[in-house]
Amino acid sequence: MSGMTAVTFSAEQAGEHRANWQALADAAVEPNPFFRPDFLLPYLQHMERHKVAICAVRNDRDGAFVALAPVARRRLGLLVPGATVHAGDYGPLGTPLIAPGADANTLALLLDTAVAHAGTGLVALPYQRTDGPVYDMLLDIGATGSWRVARKAISLRAGHATGQTGHEQYGLLGTRRRKEIGRQLRRLSETGTTAFDSLNAASDVCAAFEDFLKLEAGGWKGRRGTALACDPGRQAFARAFIRDMAETGRVRIDRLTVDDIPVAMMIMLRDGHRAWSWKVAYDEKLSRFSPGAQVTRYAMRQDLEEPELAEADSLAVPDHPMITPLWRGQVPYTTVLLARGAFAGARLSLAEADHAMTRGLRTLAKSALRRARPNREEPA
Repeated sequence: MSGMTAVTFSAEQAGEHRANWQALADAAVEPNPFFRPDFLLPYLQHMERHKVAICAVRNDRDGAFVALAPVARRRLGLLVPGATVHAGDYGPLGTPLIAPGADANTLALLLDTAVAHAGTGLVALPYQRTDGPVYDMLLDIGATGSWRVARKAISLRAGHATGQTGHEQYGLLGTRRRKEIGRQLRRLSETGTTAFDSLNAASDVCAAFEDFLKLEAGGWKGRRGTALACDPGRQAFARAFIRDMAETGRVRIDRLTVDDIPVAMMIMLRDGHRAWSWKVAYDEKLSRFSPGAQVTRYAMRQDLEEPELAEADSLAVPDHPMITPLWRGQVPYTTVLLARGAFAGARLSLAEADHAMTRGLRTLAKSALRRARPNREEPA
């Protein structure tokens, strides 16, 4: 494209590009905290074993970044390789960072950069929200004929709005469940002095995060070895990410305490007009009082009090038994597959079949795992 240049760099080379990257993340038409350098660089340093490139499009006039996404060459399922936008369990949101005023041509150049890096004519964007301008640009790219576009079935995970709609969603909790949560909180108060609070200051957030690490490690995730504190690299990534995001006011920790001891904590990320529930942990010895549900309900009340916040995304799996009844809004997302070049349609069909088969196998495995474990009340 005239006036635009593609740029590809590694995490180790990010220093010279960080200011432009940060500026794009701050201004993006759809915020994505997981594609910020604050998240992505410590993640790639401590967590990612595969090679991930940061692909970007730069405006030649002023050098500003106008599009960016992390990309890796991976199998889209069991067999078919493709250029995959990096989004996963710790950051399940695959929307590229796109500058205001950019159009589908800018996004197309970003996709061209991704396939050039990966050496494949296929691109996958997992966890792509379907209710925003970036998704509309992807559809526009497909309409031009230069790319073939396929979309998986739309999934819905829990979230909530703010303003009048958010307050209406808060009141949608069934009468029986609302009374039960109130009763459980009163019973919990009989064990000690209970209090809810929210922490926003960087020093408070970092101190409370250490409590969160202990709380999470003391539960089933600790026993399974999946808690953040169970792995030195995982812990280092999380500490660096939380510290850097907290310094710019993008982290809030909501907690429920009993006699000043945290018994449930939720980590909320904030970027632009959106918020995300990143992690939640609770004291399993108090599970009969539903502390995870208590702090989730409280977090929604806090979100409703933030005047510049438009919505919150739980990041939970669809139909999660704890958070879905509490956060009654819906966040739509899908996996978008794109192919170009000769036989694009055939490659796309093969990639779709491979992806669907892999998802089916994973669903069966997760169902078996859930049946083997007791019910948990916190989001996945």
